[in-house]
Amino acid sequence: MLNINAIRKDLKTEFIGKPHIVCYSEITSTNDCAKKNGKLQAVKEGTLIIAEHQTAGRGRYGRTWETPKGKCILASVIFRHRLKHDQVHIPNLIGALSIAQAIYELTGLEARIKHPNDVRISGKKVAGVLTEMQYDSNRDPFFVLGFGVNVNTTISEFPQKLREKATSLTIASNAGKNAISRRNLLLTILEKLEANYLLLKTGETARIAKEVKVWEEAK
Repeated sequence: MLNINAIRKDLKTEFIGKPHIVCYSEITSTNDCAKKNGKLQAVKEGTLIIAEHQTAGRGRYGRTWETPKGKCILASVIFRHRLKHDQVHIPNLIGALSIAQAIYELTGLEARIKHPNDVRISGKKVAGVLTEMQYDSNRDPFFVLGFGVNVNTTISEFPQKLREKATSLTIASNAGKNAISRRNLLLTILEKLEANYLLLKTGETARIAKEVKVWEEAK
């Protein structure tokens, strides 16, 4: 399992993961857990939920997200920023942007954003983001940003129907048995996510859009 103490020790963020990190061996969905916790006002912004396996992971439109245990990154973060009406689509984009940036920084792989919430390598999906809006017990809005990344999944571990559509970092980089560090990738994603989220929080949406343009998949 991911070592929570090692993550806390090496985490370079200001607030993501700093109030609380919870790691589950198995859970229905990290987003479901984050939404439940976020409704409690005492649970602070930046709380991070991680799982080694999800029994009911999902993407957009309720599509299932199937992953082998211990091979992927499955995580959700609680954010308490009040989104304006024209900003509700941005969390998905900053999630995908952060993942693409982190993958490139750590592996050199050309990860690209496929609007609105997928990250792909050579046209195959390697990661997805799901943002869900909620209200806490005081009727203040918050959102959870969940993401899944196929890190060390092998071809045989993908369902047959997905083998032509999905990939993992191990497959894309031809790493073979040399597993890519999920911890290092998670740490880098969280650092990028915090930086991009702060741009949203300070209203620099044009800067976000410009950066997303650089990383988006060619049409």
